[in-house]
Amino acid sequence: MKFNKEFKTTSFLSEACELKGNLHTVGGIRIDGKVTGSLSCRSTIFVGETAEIEAEIVTRSIVSGGSIIGNIIAEDTVQVNRPGSIRGEIRTSRLGIEKDVFFNGKCQLLSPKNNKKPKSSRPRLPRKAIQNRD
Repeated sequence: MKFNKEFKTTSFLSEACELKGNLHTVGGIRIDGKVTGSLSCRSTIFVGETAEIEAEIVTRSIVSGGSIIGNIIAEDTVQVNRPGSIRGEIRTSRLGIEKDVFFNGKCQLLSPKNNKKPKSSRPRLPRKAIQNRD
C-alpha cells in the first residue's frame, strides 16, 4: 500500500503541551498532552495514555488509550484501549472497546461506506455432473 501524507502521523502534541482552541490537521496526529476545544483530522488521531481531551472530535479514525470527554464522529474506526475512558457520544462505522475501558455515553454504529460482501477465501469448485439423470 502506498502511503501519502494524509495517512502518516505528521503532528505531535507532547505530554508537556496544552492546547485550547480549534485544531485541524490533514495528516495523522499523536496527542499525549491536553486539548480543550475542537479537533478535526482527515487521517488518524492517536491518543496516548497521558492525554486529556475535552473536545468535539471529527476524524477518519481514532485510537485512544487516554481520557476523552466530548463527542466523537469517526468516518471509519474508533478503537479504545486500556486504560482509556470516553464520556460522550460516538458515531462511527467500526467500534472496538477493550476490556476494562470506561465508556459513559451513547454509541451509533453507521453503515460502512463499503457495504460489499467480502469475497470467499476458498475457490469455488465446478459442479459435478449428475449421473443417471432422466
